[in-house]
Amino acid sequence: MKIRIIVLILMFTIVRADESGALDTSNFILVDQIEAVVYGQEDVEIITKSDIDRPSLGGGFRTKDEIIFEREVLLDAKKHHIPQDEEAVDAYLVQIQREHNLSQEELENIFTASGYTLEEGREQLQMMQTVNTMIDVKIRSNLIVPRREIEEYYRNHPTVIEATYTLQRAFVPQSKKMSAEQQHNVLVKYAQTGKGASGITWSDPFTINHADIAENKQFIYDMEPGQISTPQEVSGGFEMFKLVEKTPQTVKSLEESYREILEILRRPKYDELMEKYKAALMKNASVVYF
Repeated sequence: MKIRIIVLILMFTIVRADESGALDTSNFILVDQIEAVVYGQEDVEIITKSDIDRPSLGGGFRTKDEIIFEREVLLDAKKHHIPQDEEAVDAYLVQIQREHNLSQEELENIFTASGYTLEEGREQLQMMQTVNTMIDVKIRSNLIVPRREIEEYYRNHPTVIEATYTLQRAFVPQSKKMSAEQQHNVLVKYAQTGKGASGITWSDPFTINHADIAENKQFIYDMEPGQISTPQEVSGGFEMFKLVEKTPQTVKSLEESYREILEILRRPKYDELMEKYKAALMKNASVVYF
């Protein structure tokens, strides 16, 4: 009976009776409708079409199943008597206003733009905080990865930092006073001794990764800092490179890789614990779809 009454309230805003006193449904207007009801052991959560049709405070739209999961978690929080921290929500809103220099009206406009009143926005923040608390308790607190697993992963999957090369490039236009061969010889001498040519302009230094160097420029691999490459003939002139700095390939140490590996190994454990938690929630709650 409770659900039936709620359905009527959500579905109709104009109610009239005909001359006999019977309910006239011809002018009923649909304003919202129940999509699902989640029954927990101690409470009930109702999911409406408007819950699905408007974006979350994070900016994206959620599926019905995602919202059902959220409500199942909220019911689980109530079962475990997780308190709702109103002060934390208020403090969060104050922090947002302070960081972005927002007035109260501007803050309310942000919620309005997402389809929420300020009070509805506060309720959504409270839900998000409660869900996050339960995920911390049920899942994140159990994401324990022994150091030996991290060390084994490190041995089997070393993180290689590829070599980099900091270079300067010079383009020398084709000379009108000598042949291409003669100019090439002059530039070769310049590359070897730094003498014999003038007016060569070098670009600002730029850095390139080992794997990004084109096949026809892989001579850069063997260059040493300060060295100038042999001139290569290109359209309209010659091209040369000067190696400013070379950083050799290295392997990250275990300590440098530790946090990254930890997150990699946590992901499958997180997914496994999440699936178990979802299964437990389904056992302790029932969902009725409309």
